[in-house]
Amino acid sequence: MDYMTVPWEQLGLLLRRLSLSGSAGNITAWILFFAIGTFPLAEAAILLHRHRTCRADFLLAALSAALFVGLWFFVNPSYIDRYLSPMPAGGIAKFALASVIDSLLLTWLLLRFLLRMEEGTAQKQGSPAKHPLPYGHTGKRPAEEHSMEEEHSMEEGHSTEEGYSMEEGYSMEEGYSMEEGCSMEEGCSIEKEASGESFRRGRPLLVLRLLLILYALVLAVSLLIQGWGEFWAALAALREGNTGSEAFLVNMSTLFLALRAILELLPGAAQIALLLLMGAFLRHYERDPFGPGSCHAMERLKAASRRLLILILCASAGFNVLQLAFSRFLLTSSHRILFPLPGIIVILGLRTLSVLYLESRRLKEDNDMFI
Repeated sequence: MDYMTVPWEQLGLLLRRLSLSGSAGNITAWILFFAIGTFPLAEAAILLHRHRTCRADFLLAALSAALFVGLWFFVNPSYIDRYLSPMPAGGIAKFALASVIDSLLLTWLLLRFLLRMEEGTAQKQGSPAKHPLPYGHTGKRPAEEHSMEEEHSMEEGHSTEEGYSMEEGYSMEEGYSMEEGCSMEEGCSIEKEASGESFRRGRPLLVLRLLLILYALVLAVSLLIQGWGEFWAALAALREGNTGSEAFLVNMSTLFLALRAILELLPGAAQIALLLLMGAFLRHYERDPFGPGSCHAMERLKAASRRLLILILCASAGFNVLQLAFSRFLLTSSHRILFPLPGIIVILGLRTLSVLYLESRRLKEDNDMFI
């Protein structure tokens, strides 16, 4: 497991060798120590100067503090067991130091990527779309169209008075009434076809929605059963392996076991929430594919996917920091560097789907305006 401490442990050993090499090496080691520790703060200052900051940049201050603390312990490895372990453990707490630095760095990169992508999508949707024909189908000004329509109607009226008799006029009126009846029948048939098409579309959507709800229920039950079993197994192993330890240390370790069990349930709970939101979107889409309800449901699904991924990332990084802060009182610990690739793929897929859906809705509204 030594790979988990790369490159922070190696940097600490390098700074230690420089510090022990002499006065010049000691000064160089201190300069490098402060340069590495303040690098995240310098990055934050550069982003602020370029007006490219986002809400995720507050993690740079925490990352800077973690670098100072981690490098100091890696330069002085004899202090790791003294301050970061309840008992001598051969420097195993160094994995907690490395996991905190790595998780904060990875969380900052992922959050910045997600938030900048969200800002770019919002700017694209907020920009006004350029219509290819600003004056309707013909691209001409309304006054020109009006004058052309008047000329055309006058010509038609003149040719009708000259070329048709009264009897022909009656026949034209009869034809017009027949055309009206035909158009009404065609309209009724179109409405029947539309209703039949919506009915055919609604049946598979209803089946899909029921399957999503059923899968969410099965996933929720399996997560609760599996999480409860793993928690009690870990708790039993903790109590059996530390029968002679203080009750305070056992209780504190039990509390962190419960927090870790809740943290491990978060990805599954996020998946269940997204499944239910997808079912809500399908229900609105079944009624009105491009109505305001469907649009609002898609926006909620997109926003929820982003917020849930941010919650999972922040919770994982926060739990690692919390474990490091209380590592002096923990008999057991679990250090995870979370890279939620499936969650990122789901968010990118939902974002692409929402963009395509909203673009299709905009094109439909433009076509309805033309009609």
